[in-house]
Amino acid sequence: MRRRSLYAFTAVILTIFLLASSSITYAKTGAKPQLAGSPYDLINAVNALRTSYGLAPYSISTILMNTAQSHADYMAATGSVSHTGAGGLSVTDRLLAAGYPLAGDLSLGGFRSENITSGSEGKTAEEAVNQWTGDAVHLNTMISPNLTEIGAGVMVNGGKVYYVIDCAQPTNSGIPQGAGTSVVSGTTIPSGRGVMIPVIVVTPNADGDLIHEVKAGQTLWQIAISYATTIDEIKRLNNLFDNDIYPGTRLLVRKGVMLSPTAVLEMATVTATVASTSLPTRTAIVLAPTATFAPIQSSESTGSIVGYVIGIVVIALFGGGLFMWLGNAKIE
Repeated sequence: MRRRSLYAFTAVILTIFLLASSSITYAKTGAKPQLAGSPYDLINAVNALRTSYGLAPYSISTILMNTAQSHADYMAATGSVSHTGAGGLSVTDRLLAAGYPLAGDLSLGGFRSENITSGSEGKTAEEAVNQWTGDAVHLNTMISPNLTEIGAGVMVNGGKVYYVIDCAQPTNSGIPQGAGTSVVSGTTIPSGRGVMIPVIVVTPNADGDLIHEVKAGQTLWQIAISYATTIDEIKRLNNLFDNDIYPGTRLLVRKGVMLSPTAVLEMATVTATVASTSLPTRTAIVLAPTATFAPIQSSESTGSIVGYVIGIVVIALFGGGLFMWLGNAKIE
């Protein structure tokens, strides 16, 4: 009888351990959201589509990578999905401002096309491309025989992912056509002005507030996305009525921030230099802010997990006790 009781007790302990371990594992894996795809996942999916149509794959342009990523950042910061970018600039405006040697009649927009979309954070790059194939306009961006280069951008903010691809045809010489005229506002857009000033994320002060001092060339949307917040939130915290900011201004960008011990901003810059015998060197910079802010754990979700585990333990103990009682009853 004692041996049977020992076996039963051991079985109960093992059952409790296994059930508790599986429940904790489930809670951890179930709560982790699926990560969005990378810019290169987008490009690979587009080029796979082109191959299926018998077309040559797009070549990657560093400048187009810059314009696409910048627009993805802007949409994530504003929470809106639109082809109109910061300052009301159109796709053509942004490409010219970044120094891209866009071919075609610039007064008609040039040879370029842009696809954008957004969705939940779990939306993959392949799903974005599949969505774009659903209509002729977006499909043509990806399988156009007249475009040869591509750039892609991805940004996640507020639980949503924003995808952008910029496709274009450069001039035969690889030299920009020169200053263009904005399709939207009619203002002159000089080429080669697409370099952004990096935003260095500061650490919280004693009150847990993040105060950013604006540097020359920085924009409100760039600051917002670097600190994983939105333009509207920064404007609300600082009583701003428009998007104009000035060097030296100290902006409250977040309140009560708790950074994880490993939260470090790594400003990755990819520099592409294009040499020419008749023009000065052109440089495009791609900014990749990777600041990680510690998420605030929900006490409600934590309590539900603990309650779930306790419930399993109680059930296991009850079942084990019943098993032992039945075993003893049979022996007697």
